[in-house]
Amino acid sequence: MTYQPNLPIDPVETLLSYTDRLSMMHTGRGMERLLSDCGIHKEHFISGRADAIIILAEATGHAAEDLQRNAVREFQRGASFRGEDVSKTFLSPRAARYCPVCVEGDGAKTERRQPYMGFS
Repeated sequence: MTYQPNLPIDPVETLLSYTDRLSMMHTGRGMERLLSDCGIHKEHFISGRADAIIILAEATGHAAEDLQRNAVREFQRGASFRGEDVSKTFLSPRAARYCPVCVEGDGAKTERRQPYMGFS
């Protein structure tokens, strides 16, 4: 199964942001719904595990390497993002953050855009 239409990956966004946008487009709900539909373990995906990312790559038709490039990888004592080591305290993977410029760039306002996002 490949999700159609598919969203292009913005090279500056995180994999979590991309997956959340893709899920909103296809399910009308957040990332957890899409992960569940694909049989992806949520914690493995949030941690940037390759096995979880490969499943999403197969579902979207994107190369796994392209998705992995935008993933935050969590380790026992730290994390890495785009080749840079970061502390775990720097990350907030449990909270959704939306860049207002990115939301505007996604197109015209629609009834599906949630008012609580602050960009309605």
